[in-house]
Amino acid sequence: MNWTSPHNRTLPARGETPLIMGILNVSTDSFSDGGQYFTVKAAQAHAHSMIKNGADIIDVGAESTRPGAVLLSMDEELKRLVPQLVSLRGRFPKTPISVDTYKPEVARAAVENGADIINDVNADMVGGKYPMAELAAELKCPLIIMHNSRDEKIEGDFFEGFMRGMEFRLEKALSAGMSKDQIVLDPGFGFGKTVDQNYEIVRRLGELRVFGCAILLGVSRKSSIVAVVGDGMQARDDATAAISAVSTFQNSSDILRVHDVEKNLNAVKTAAMLRK
Repeated sequence: MNWTSPHNRTLPARGETPLIMGILNVSTDSFSDGGQYFTVKAAQAHAHSMIKNGADIIDVGAESTRPGAVLLSMDEELKRLVPQLVSLRGRFPKTPISVDTYKPEVARAAVENGADIINDVNADMVGGKYPMAELAAELKCPLIIMHNSRDEKIEGDFFEGFMRGMEFRLEKALSAGMSKDQIVLDPGFGFGKTVDQNYEIVRRLGELRVFGCAILLGVSRKSSIVAVVGDGMQARDDATAAISAVSTFQNSSDILRVHDVEKNLNAVKTAAMLRK
């Protein structure tokens, strides 16, 4: 990884283990912790806790991406997000912050208020172009591109179709002026895939290395986890940590996006020692 912040802030490089991205939901209806960190004070306290426990990056989202969630207008999302970013940047001036959104206007405002990374959860194309990638190239900002297949049907072999979709999104980002050093690929675990397809992605995640970009894996607490271990939050976090360990052992990811930073960091350290 050789990515750079538009603010000349140092972004962490992957070492022997994947980077840990701590999830900070400032929405009211996120599937696992909606409303818990809605206030600036609560969000700041949770960010501090995650950083203390070893988070390398804090990922802030103001609109839930769970199926059936209420969609926010641009103005409403900005109203929730900007005060949080201003607060977090003031309290943690050196901590890399990514913003979880699919609206280019929100992403621009987030970067203007201190965000270092755009985490695009839809990768929407408009008229054959990729507006979020054009924005990221303009701002010289890293871009996380998710494979969200909720509104598309993958024909034929699932994994072959998935790889084609990932390649298509990457090509559009490169055409928009992005460089591979500034691109992170997210396979979109839980976004328009069956349980079996999600776990196939985890098993074969290393095949994404062919694209020459960093890879982010975000499985934390999702419904495909629940399908295996049940709905208890501790069970979800335990299973998430198990997947983090497997990915570390396989050397198939560069960033792990998680809720429980401490538990996943311990799993990653243990898997790295085993790999030695």
